[in-house]
Amino acid sequence: MRVAHLLAERRLRPGDQIPTEPELIAFLGVSRATLREGLQLLEQEGVIASRHGIGRFLVASPDTLVTDISRLRGVSELLTEHRIRATRHLLDLRRLPADAEIAAALQLPEGTPIIRLERVWVQRAEPVIYSIDILPEALIGEGWTPRDFQGSLLELIEARSGRSLGHAQSALRAVTLPPALARRVVVSPRVAWLRMDQVNFDTDGQPIIFSQDYHRGDWITFHVVRLRR
Repeated sequence: MRVAHLLAERRLRPGDQIPTEPELIAFLGVSRATLREGLQLLEQEGVIASRHGIGRFLVASPDTLVTDISRLRGVSELLTEHRIRATRHLLDLRRLPADAEIAAALQLPEGTPIIRLERVWVQRAEPVIYSIDILPEALIGEGWTPRDFQGSLLELIEARSGRSLGHAQSALRAVTLPPALARRVVVSPRVAWLRMDQVNFDTDGQPIIFSQDYHRGDWITFHVVRLRR
């Protein structure tokens, strides 16, 4: 998102007024329609806010990611959607028998072969998302290699099995990483994370992935619309 990149380059802080539309058009070399589309997206994501008759102001740092938590997508999709170029690192990939907890979450018999995938996403030399994904090996088929998991996990599952993500059941909690895990991720153990434990279901309502995603608290902000009922 070029507008966000420009705001980051100018080192604006929350509360600062952003450049006017004519200034942004001159800086970016885009049409007014294109600019307004980008500004509208930033407003929807809570990065900027408009004050009638005054202008637009920065609400959240453009270096952070502000996103709607009610929208379901994988980490790769989330970063691509926000045009964030984070480097993905594979920390661990192995085949295991499903223990009682995973078997219950994925509705499998205990001992069923599963794949456990552990990755970290790094932006500007800082780890920002750490994830563990566990799925039945049957979704991918035998003969897989680490190269198969270099891209989007959801795209891999859909290509191999024809099953697509439909909905998820999630639980959120604020955590810090245990010292040993913090060393593996290469981050201070004092950093706060938002951990999302999630069972992902396909469009037929069958569980396909059990995941634990850790989103760095000083980098990502989730927002959601809450209704009084």
